[in-house]
Amino acid sequence: MKRLIFLFTFFLFISSQNVSAHIEVSNSWARLVPNGMGALYFDIQNSHSESDILIRASSPNAKSVMLHETQRKDNITSMKHLMMGIKIPENKNLSLKPGSFHIMLSGLDKGLKLGDKIEVLLEFKNNENITLYPTLKIKPPKL
Repeated sequence: MKRLIFLFTFFLFISSQNVSAHIEVSNSWARLVPNGMGALYFDIQNSHSESDILIRASSPNAKSVMLHETQRKDNITSMKHLMMGIKIPENKNLSLKPGSFHIMLSGLDKGLKLGDKIEVLLEFKNNENITLYPTLKIKPPKL
């Protein structure tokens, strides 16, 4: 009987653990430029022993939201659309920042101005979705 109670308790404990919640996002902000474009930046901490993938992002404040990486080759800067997502290595931090990985926002709501917040949903392969409310800025916040 004790063994049965132990197994039942263990099963409840295991099933109540959110084993997929291993991603934390911090320091989010969005750059707003006058032409209705913008970019979202933030830090991701993956505290899990397995990598994860940021597979897509969406926002009710933008017509198009794409995962990008800025690449430089021979003094030419270009944006690469990451259709397979952004890999977040196990037990590592990853920064989405200017000149690197970022989320491109296009067709932003015309009424948005500096200081406003937008809503962005991040979808991961193994983690629960995370909703961010970054503030629109021109320059990165001083951390």
